Amino acid sequence: MRYLDLYDVLAVAARVLRCDSAEAVRRTDLEAVERVLADVRSTAGLAEATAVLLAGLVRGRPFRGANRVVAVAVVLQFTALNRTDLRLEPVEEVDELLDRVAAGDSTGVADFVRERMQRGEFEATLEQQLGFDEALESAIDEWMGWRVTMYERFTEQARKVVILAQDEARELDHSYIGTEHLLLGLINVPEGGAGKLLSTVSAPAVRELVVEIVGRGQHAPEGTIPFTPRAKSILEESFTEARRLDSENIDTEHLLLGLLKDTDGVAAQVLSRLGVEIADVRSQAERRIDRRQRSQEAVAAMVAGDAGWTSYGRRHHLIAELNAVLDENERLHEQVARLRDLLRKHDIDPEG
Repeated sequence: MRYLDLYDVLAVAARVLRCDSAEAVRRTDLEAVERVLADVRSTAGLAEATAVLLAGLVRGRPFRGANRVVAVAVVLQFTALNRTDLRLEPVEEVDELLDRVAAGDSTGVADFVRERMQRGEFEATLEQQLGFDEALESAIDEWMGWRVTMYERFTEQARKVVILAQDEARELDHSYIGTEHLLLGLINVPEGGAGKLLSTVSAPAVRELVVEIVGRGQHAPEGTIPFTPRAKSILEESFTEARRLDSENIDTEHLLLGLLKDTDGVAAQVLSRLGVEIADVRSQAERRIDRRQRSQEAVAAMVAGDAGWTSYGRRHHLIAELNAVLDENERLHEQVARLRDLLRKHDIDPEG
């Protein structure tokens, strides 16, 4: 059996994380990787060694960023080095296995790997592949596929929501990220579109109801906290919503739309108990997305018609200004509507 060394692992990490080798070193816990590789070298049998490698990297989380993706890529590199193909479908079963491993349960990993091993014609060596050949890249793309694409399309604010969701789970001592934590993440980014739409919902009120519904946990795990299958489906749905609405990026409004589609999750229960009209918020989110896209198209047209406005910074400044004007117009429209209602309640014709 042929083994990987630390430099091989770093080469794979650099390729997956799309960074140079120096950055890969900075984003990797080298000692943790060395410990896992030492365990692999002391394990007999390819399936068993692969299982040790996979479980060690997933559970140890040595890579800052897409740890699971790097872990799976390293495993594929290891099996390819030993002229074996590792089948990674159905994806749902692989995800479930990695969830269990991340939670500390490594039983049955070797059997899982053994069932999916196929002897192939991987003749290229690590030196020839420079850490990652096309067959491996194709395999990892097939497994992660849209997930990698999805995360790359997240706006900065949408990524912040996910980070804050993890912080909320840790604050509540939960060992998972659920829909309730994503809701808190959206609320805690008040400058985002979803945060504005949920401005009447306070984070303390949500936390209080979350504790009432599911309770506090005992101890949050170290490192990255895994998503529940329901929370994963929210992220998947946000990607679907972005494509449906012809959006290039996934923003906080798309995350909110995905969240609102799950009517049985804890987040939905919380919103319902706080008196939020789901249908109204959904339609408002879609209007915001449509308005933002129209403002971007308008600015793009202005830029195209004036060569002096072609800078990236100027274009985005114009978009921000136009969105701010549209936001103010929407607020004024809502205030006028409220005044009209108030006048009618006092038997005054607002059109008179």
